[in-house]
Amino acid sequence: MGDGKGIEFLSNINKDYLGAFMAPFSQDLENADIAVIGMPFEKSAPMNASHKYGPKVLRELSKNFMGTTEPWINGEFDIPFDFANIIDYGTIDTYGQFDLSGEMEYALEHYRKIVCDHNIVPFMWGGDHTVSVAPLMTLGETWGPLSVIHFDAHYDLVTEADFPYPYHSGNMFTQNFAKGNVDPERMIQIGIRGRMTGLVGGHAKNFGTNVVFADEARIMSPREMADQIIEVVGDGPTYISLDLDCLDPVFNSASSAVEPFGLDANWIYDVLKLVRMSGKVNLVGADVVEYAPQNDPARTFGYIAAGLSWKILCWLAADVKRRNGGVNHPTVWDMA
Repeated sequence: MGDGKGIEFLSNINKDYLGAFMAPFSQDLENADIAVIGMPFEKSAPMNASHKYGPKVLRELSKNFMGTTEPWINGEFDIPFDFANIIDYGTIDTYGQFDLSGEMEYALEHYRKIVCDHNIVPFMWGGDHTVSVAPLMTLGETWGPLSVIHFDAHYDLVTEADFPYPYHSGNMFTQNFAKGNVDPERMIQIGIRGRMTGLVGGHAKNFGTNVVFADEARIMSPREMADQIIEVVGDGPTYISLDLDCLDPVFNSASSAVEPFGLDANWIYDVLKLVRMSGKVNLVGADVVEYAPQNDPARTFGYIAAGLSWKILCWLAADVKRRNGGVNHPTVWDMA
């Protein structure tokens, strides 16, 4: 392209100099709108392992989609790299931190630069679900209390009284409730099920979160679910946290706590599409977490996770453009 800068459009080769979905690798935050961030945390994964490799593998799989544009609705196209300046910030390397609290504090330093100092929208790949603490905390501090769309098999509403450890994969929401960064009454939890849910089920009622059990969700149409999400989260700043164990094992058994009788990946895709199409939800950040690639030898589940990630990234970019008054802020690939 031009003077040798850019990407090869018709190539699905995993070029190491290109990041997620073929975005440029960069930690130059001055003009970025969206940062894709890898968070390879695994210390809080209760069972299956290899979450620390999740961001690396999802980044690789995301570059096999052949192109950076996709049909949307009414003859329009999703072109997220035209809508917003997207960078792949890379993976926040915390391997030298052997204590989980030290690991999170180090990651929070990066997030404060990205979100608080530069007002950049984070899209994050985990890692176990502990990682959601950082974007929720910094986005809440920046935007005020967040609404949350939470897909998961588990409530993740462990309190300090239940387990007095500052950071782990069950308290990312309650910690941010306490700090005023997330409004529990504007949070909807979808796909809850399984034997572990009884441990903290009472907390959902006490905090006032809106819970849709997997048994309920499976018999709801995507339209019914989308309408309920829109009603709960309102038009305030909203975050999506998609824990891949929300999916039925047919669509994902490569996560730390696999629960049968879960959600259909195509159903989630349709729900996300309908919520976005409404134009009523203001998306300011998102994550896809709990992918354990060593339990996915054919990478089938990884492709599903990367595909859902792409649709969320498109939504984030479209909302960045809307908040910019409909003006494109194209991505720049400054490498050969």
